[in-house]
Amino acid sequence: MRLINRHLLTATAGPFVFGWVVITFLLMIDVLFRYVDLFVTKGVPFLLATRVLGLSLGHTFALSVPMAVLVGVLMGVGQLAADHEITAMRASGLSLWSIARPLFLAAALITATQAAYNHYVYPRSNHLLVNLLQDIGRQKPMLEIREHQFTDLNDKLTIYVRHKDDRTGVIGEVSIFEKAQPGDPSPRLTIAARGRIIPDHDQNLLRIELEDGEIHEIPDAQKPGTYQLTRFKRHSLVVEHMEQDFQESDRTARGDREMDLKELRAAMRQEIGHQDDVRARVRELAAGVIDEQWKALDADGRDDLISAGAAGDRPPAQVLDGRFRVTRQKVERALEQDRYQVRLFESYQMKANKYGVEYHKKFAIPVACVVFVLLGVPMAVAGSRSGRGISVSLALAVYLIYYAFLMGGEKLADRGKLDPIVAMWSANVVLTAIGIPLFAHTVREGRLPDLPRPWRRRAVHDGTTGAH
Repeated sequence: MRLINRHLLTATAGPFVFGWVVITFLLMIDVLFRYVDLFVTKGVPFLLATRVLGLSLGHTFALSVPMAVLVGVLMGVGQLAADHEITAMRASGLSLWSIARPLFLAAALITATQAAYNHYVYPRSNHLLVNLLQDIGRQKPMLEIREHQFTDLNDKLTIYVRHKDDRTGVIGEVSIFEKAQPGDPSPRLTIAARGRIIPDHDQNLLRIELEDGEIHEIPDAQKPGTYQLTRFKRHSLVVEHMEQDFQESDRTARGDREMDLKELRAAMRQEIGHQDDVRARVRELAAGVIDEQWKALDADGRDDLISAGAAGDRPPAQVLDGRFRVTRQKVERALEQDRYQVRLFESYQMKANKYGVEYHKKFAIPVACVVFVLLGVPMAVAGSRSGRGISVSLALAVYLIYYAFLMGGEKLADRGKLDPIVAMWSANVVLTAIGIPLFAHTVREGRLPDLPRPWRRRAVHDGTTGAH
């Protein structure tokens, strides 16, 4: 039995490595384009661009390994079944479960390894990657100009663009804020319908050519009442000393994908604590409103108000009307504050969900290795009989289902529409619910159950009718 187990693992190890390399390459295509763009187009040094490429492998491995498990099982077990080795093992008295047991153990080992990788390696590589990209952005601020974001080119100039083409440098709907000195309360505002950014690496400057725009400024800061508007067809702005020597930063702040399990738990607890604080403030607001209303409606409180008003020679009705008006204003302010607290609560809840999603993802994706073995074994046996095209089609279907659940669940959880646990584990639960009966049927019959084919029934029925 030990020899059979070794033979089975050897047969699937090669396809697993092959699938891992191919899938990693496919997932890295976008990163490769970015690498070429950094090195060739943007002028980033080769070693820095290569570091970006290497660190980008961190999050790619987290996805490619589970996918490679399914490829390894399909190709390895499928080849054994096609060569009738699975049939020979079953004829010698071994059940399909006994044959597949080492695959499940290997998948469990990969699951544990991937969970450790997601805790120790994946967050650190992401953190180093984000820091490196930010450091490159400080060295070459042109790289950091993005759509729908305010970008500080230096301490005196900030730019905002609504549209940008990285290949041509063309920008649209541009707003530029120029300060005479850092902290200037009245910067010059330049807006333009379109323009183009032209970096000059030789002279260490950045030229911004604008078209169809306006310049709004206060010429004399000592006279804030003065205002000047200048319209232009073409206007050029030159920013000097844009490219600085590369320096590594010591940024310690981390996003959700830069945190390990311990940090994610702490971040979730912090956001839940913020939610509890919001609930307490809402209760205080409600208690204050009720107290104010009770003072105006309670008989004893109303008599005290009337007595105090009588001392000031005011009619009782006027005193009560003024009191009710003040109470109404306080209620309106409390309602406005309550709406603000609700929005604040929702923002804290979304942050907590985001951390929860990343926490459960570190376990859910590795566990998919075992789920893919559960599905891969019956699919491989069926593929040996129906052809490799069927097994490949089933594998693509499994990938689509899994990642549709995973990505869709992540988006819904980030928006607060779905619990993070349900969002991240639903794909594994659904595929397990499909895999268990398929695996059980394959263990009993040695093949997948036949799918209903209505056209064949109709043909048989027509043939029977013709015979009569």
